[in-house]
Amino acid sequence: MKVTMSMNRVDEGVNFTTIAAKLEGYTGSDIKEVCREAVVRISNEQAKELDRGGEGGGDTSGSLREVRVEDFEIAMKKLSKSVSETGREIEKIDKWNEEYGEIKRKGARKGSDLLGEIYL
Repeated sequence: MKVTMSMNRVDEGVNFTTIAAKLEGYTGSDIKEVCREAVVRISNEQAKELDRGGEGGGDTSGSLREVRVEDFEIAMKKLSKSVSETGREIEKIDKWNEEYGEIKRKGARKGSDLLGEIYL
């Protein structure tokens, strides 16, 4: 999130660790989209203010405000994770892990050991 948001102004009250915890189960692409949505929301908000002629008292100088925690929260409500924890994708990963993964196979050689054998 810090890398994705590095080119944007972020309010000092934003805690990326706290937000990331709320994004458990989201893919990297999903998280990037939540960040994008939070930033775009500010642009849309300001465009509406400009259309109203600045009557709402908002900033009409053209400078976008900082991204706040509530922007991320609204973006998370709008965008859900793209992979279901009970979906076919997870089943495939679990099946692969049971068959080939080191988590299930005790005493399996590490990939780096096998890699060394390939180049010998």
